[in-house]
Amino acid sequence: MSSFKHILFPVDFSEQSCYVAPYVACMARRYAARVTLLHAMELTTGAYPAWPVYGAAIDLQGLEDDRKQRLELFQPTLFEPGASTRLILEGEPAWRIAEFAEKENVDLIMMPTHGYGPFRQLLLGSVTAKVLHDVKCPVWTSAHVREAPAPPSGYRNVLSAVDLTEMSLPLLRWATLFACEQRATLKLVHAIPGAKAPAGFDMEGARFRAALHDLARDEFADLQKEAGTSFEAVVQGGDVADVVRKTAEDTIADLVVIGRGTMSKLFGRMRTQVYSIIRDAPCPVISV
Repeated sequence: MSSFKHILFPVDFSEQSCYVAPYVACMARRYAARVTLLHAMELTTGAYPAWPVYGAAIDLQGLEDDRKQRLELFQPTLFEPGASTRLILEGEPAWRIAEFAEKENVDLIMMPTHGYGPFRQLLLGSVTAKVLHDVKCPVWTSAHVREAPAPPSGYRNVLSAVDLTEMSLPLLRWATLFACEQRATLKLVHAIPGAKAPAGFDMEGARFRAALHDLARDEFADLQKEAGTSFEAVVQGGDVADVVRKTAEDTIADLVVIGRGTMSKLFGRMRTQVYSIIRDAPCPVISV
């Protein structure tokens, strides 16, 4: 469930880390949570024959001291010493992030997606992708856009993408509590990949798509009855990421909540859908 008490903020000193910092501070204030700013310092190993020569020339202590200084100077007004901790660990970033999150009972990880440019717009940053795959706690990821995001002011319109599997009830309950804590409205969306209407006349296909929509609406009604909720639900045929993106735009959502790993049974491999939703969403995403 939500009610975050310990937020992990991986920092790599990029522009994207700077963009995310106010969102982390905003979330921490909302929950009176402590924040750990973690920088993972990955050093080249001796995988190359010339490593002893080059390695001897590297001032490892100087490099570590430089990173410590940069971390101490990173957004000092947003993260005061009493409510935050700054930590440097040596090792592969995604592994260190996952290890720390598990050992220190982190409630939420907040990090940028990274990946810009004509080709990189199709990808998530490799560290973010590994963290999404490896950790158990919720992960907040920033909008995958070029422009700097607007300053955060909490969340008012939350959209939850529900896949109508056995994990939908825990997801709906989590999203309901989060929206309540944020004093936000919550809407639901479900995509039916096989029910997108083709161009032209298609009588039999139309009947089949209508049946799929009716089935999904009935399942939504049963789900909400069990959860004790009555949120507006959008059921639409089409690619999952496209439907979620369009609905988020239409509802002016400032946050999307999705289940991480539960989509694999209906919509293909988890990484395909979760990564695509995060990549295409017009706003930040929390994957639970």
